[in-house]
Parts: sequence; C-alpha cells; structure tokens
Amino acid sequence: MQSADYAGFQEVVRVEIDRFTTSALARRVDAGTVELSHYHAILCTLFHQTYAGPYSFARAAVRCEWKHEAAKDYLLRHAEEERSHWRWVLDDLAATGYAGASPRALPPHPTCMAFVGLQGHLAEHHPVARLASAAVLEGIGARFGGSYGGRMLQALRLEPRQATFFLSHGETDKLHSVELSEVLDQCRLTPEEWVWMNYAATVTAQFYCAMYSHEAFQ
Repeated sequence: MQSADYAGFQEVVRVEIDRFTTSALARRVDAGTVELSHYHAILCTLFHQTYAGPYSFARAAVRCEWKHEAAKDYLLRHAEEERSHWRWVLDDLAATGYAGASPRALPPHPTCMAFVGLQGHLAEHHPVARLASAAVLEGIGARFGGSYGGRMLQALRLEPRQATFFLSHGETDKLHSVELSEVLDQCRLTPEEWVWMNYAATVTAQFYCAMYSHEAFQ
C-alpha cells in the first residue's frame, strides 16, 4: 500500500510536469510561431544539462545509503544509459545547419547553470532526491517529448534524423517513468527525505522550464 507521503509526492510530480506547457518555447510550438533559431537555442541550452546530468546521477549513486539499495542501483544504471545523450544534441545541430559556436566551447546559459547546480547539490547532500528530479524530467519527456517534438518537426519541416534528441527521449522516457515508479515503490523514506523529494521535484521543474523560457524564446 502506498504511503500518504508517496501519494503526495506523486501529486507534486503531476503538477510540476504540467508546468512545462507554460514555458515560452512550448507556447511558441502551441501557437505555431517556432523558428529554427529557437530550435538551435534550446539545443544549445540543453547541451550542458545532458553533458553533466549523468555524472550527478553517478555521484548520487555513490552518496546513497545502502538502505536505499534499489535507488542506488537505478541511479548508477541511469547514469550509464544517459551518458552519451549529449551527442544527440550535437548531431541535431549539425543536421540542421547550425553555424554558431559549438556548445562545448560556450559556458552554460544561466538557466542551465542553475539546473545543473541544483542536481549537483542534490547528488552530494540529498542523493535519493535525485530520483525526484528524474521523475519530473522523465515525466515531461514521456508526456510531451513526442507530441511537441513532432509538432516542432512539422513546423520547421525537419526530418526525424534532425530531431533525435527530442524524439528519442519521447520514447525512452516512457520506459524510464515506469522504472522510476518501480524503484520508488521499494524506497522507504524518512519524513525529511520526503520533504527533499517534493522540493527537488518542484525546483527541478522551475529550473527546467526556465531553460525553455529564456530570452531567446520571448
């Protein structure tokens, strides 16, 4: 039987996933005003998140106590699975004629730096809450990755090979969402840990949506 804390957390995650539709880029896709420059901007913004993310998963796995063995194992496996997804970003930029500086040579956009910093803090000090961040991101990808990615392709007249990052996540995140639910079912968290789970889910969504709402999309 689910605990009241777990049920409350699931509601927080549901609400925060819905937040994504309020982001500036999502509104542009909804309105049909998205342009190739917006596509390039979001890929460049997300590059550092995808590059750093697997290592904060791995760090969280190291820091997790053995009483959370299921979480520890999942975080490590997820780090390996996500390790090369930044290559999808570079591939999609190259496939769509991006001529700007490589994201690898640029510092992260401030919205991305905030997101990466949050994940690093959670990994170091509240490692099991790294699962909460994953639950939000996988939920966003599962619910919106395919639909928004597909509509962006249609609006920009792109081929699937030019949007591997969004289309691939739209599929893999559906599986990850199921896996996360199974892992969380096995976790027995303290009241303090649930506080950080809810906090991580909420702030992760805020920072992630901020990456989709910065000045390039206004």
